[in-house]
Amino acid sequence: QEDFKGFMFGESRSQPETLAIVELLAQSRKYLLATLNNESLELNAYRISRFGLRKYFAVFFSSCYLGVKKPEEGIYRLALQITQRAPDECVFIDDRALNLECARNCVGMHTIQYQNPDQLQRDLESLGVQIRQAASV
Repeated sequence: QEDFKGFMFGESRSQPETLAIVELLAQSRKYLLATLNNESLELNAYRISRFGLRKYFAVFFSSCYLGVKKPEEGIYRLALQITQRAPDECVFIDDRALNLECARNCVGMHTIQYQNPDQLQRDLESLGVQIRQAASV
């Protein structure tokens, strides 16, 4: 178990270009930013601390606390209930298509399959999310 935990911690890598986009969104104060992950308690805490995620995200939804995980419909509905947001007000971003299907088709969220920072920025902007101007707001 310790070996696996060490492996997972070691696999945790910074994504500076993606975090730059997140930072602009957070600075704009126009959007509620939250994370939704399937992580263990230890890995969740490690990544939040290691990458300073508290300065960007208001809420962290983690399967280790919620008892439900992606791609189960309940995790997306729980996130909507807690944040008091309608599905069409939300953009769910994930690198796995399987996790996007239920968020989009069962719950009604906008979804983006993450591939790289440039594509993410284009896809967010195509949904009307302001990124470039966000820092000057």
